[in-house]
Amino acid sequence: MISTMFSVLLKGALYVKNHPQIVFVLILLIVFPFLFLYTGQQFLSVGRANQETLQQQRVGLMHDVFASLIRGTTFSAEMVHTELTSLALLNPDIVDFKVLAYNDAREIVPVIAKDEAQLGIPETFVDLYKNAAIRTDESLIFETINGQGRVWQAYRAVESTDGTLYFIYTELSLGAIDDLFAQRENMAYFSLVFVYCFIIALAFWHIKLTDYRYLYIAAKKANETKDLFTNMIAHELRAPLTAIRGYASLLEEKSQSDTQKQYATRVRESSERLIAIVSDLLDVARIQSGKLSVTTSAVNIAPLVVEVVDELQVSATEKQIVLQHEIKGEQFVVTADSTRLRQALTNLVSNAIKYTPKGTITLSLQEKVSFVELRVQDTGMGISSEDQKSLFAPFFRVAQDDVSKITGTGLGMWITKQLIELMGGSVSVESIKGVGTHVVVSLQKPH
Repeated sequence: MISTMFSVLLKGALYVKNHPQIVFVLILLIVFPFLFLYTGQQFLSVGRANQETLQQQRVGLMHDVFASLIRGTTFSAEMVHTELTSLALLNPDIVDFKVLAYNDAREIVPVIAKDEAQLGIPETFVDLYKNAAIRTDESLIFETINGQGRVWQAYRAVESTDGTLYFIYTELSLGAIDDLFAQRENMAYFSLVFVYCFIIALAFWHIKLTDYRYLYIAAKKANETKDLFTNMIAHELRAPLTAIRGYASLLEEKSQSDTQKQYATRVRESSERLIAIVSDLLDVARIQSGKLSVTTSAVNIAPLVVEVVDELQVSATEKQIVLQHEIKGEQFVVTADSTRLRQALTNLVSNAIKYTPKGTITLSLQEKVSFVELRVQDTGMGISSEDQKSLFAPFFRVAQDDVSKITGTGLGMWITKQLIELMGGSVSVESIKGVGTHVVVSLQKPH
């Protein structure tokens, strides 16, 4: 039994250690509500004490008023009774109010009373009246409880001008005060329940956020591991693939028969495709990890366009596609990284060649106010408006029967977009299915 409890406590301690947010949740669920309840009770206690102090002062003031009436030269029972009746009407919490004096038998009897049935009936408990007679300048106030709740009994001794000793007795109900504070206390408990429900919701939300955070950290670690693995595999594959391509090219040149030359050509082309895939994967890993950096400077884009068109002319000619450029001017200076800009242009033109069965691919440059616009337009199969929304997403390929036989990873356009944006530019697409596609690249001019 003890070992089981120890094991449970140990697991709980380890859980709290691994999930420190549980301490915050416990504080929310336990400490804050009790603090709220404690402060609320303190506030109500102070309020009750202040209210009772005011009531005591009120009783003392009433006694002072009637004491002044009794000491006055014009004192009469009728006048005091009239004032008492008016006071009772204005103060419904006055349960009993009477003025008493000694009779001939030295008994203390009411001579003026709110309840006239008490007139002339001797008081049974006279000790408090006698205690009040010791000091005639203040009232004695005592709290008691009767069937209706808490009441204050106040006694005051007053000597009139003719030397007669009178006693003022007041019984004041505290029921109204108690009811008021009971309502406030209930309201405080209701507020506490509301606050507690809010805290539970807040704690639940915090726990969910914490769970999401741990899931995010776990996913981030898994993603970093995946990127590291992809990066390592890509690096390891690039060297042997480059060697395979070199040997395939050598065999292609040295082959004596057409069949051997054909096989060597296929090996070279396959190795080139694999090298392109590996390069794309490496770029993706660098971009996602934030390790792909660009060094921008003022670059004249016109010569780069010409070079890319010349380099890919062979691929276009093999498909009987006219690859050309229309550049009106020699200086189109932009802020870019020349190496990465060449890579992006190569991707765009290669993609256009790949998806253009026949026709023309034209690269044009146009100078705007603050940027230079590069447009790669083809007369290929075009892209539907729905597919245009995902064109620059990673691993996206147009789902059409006429492109199902075209090989590719769907990374080229995504990488191109990332490279262009890293250089401070933007890329967009304008296309009509069955007519052709225009890819528009905007690059900022140097400031």
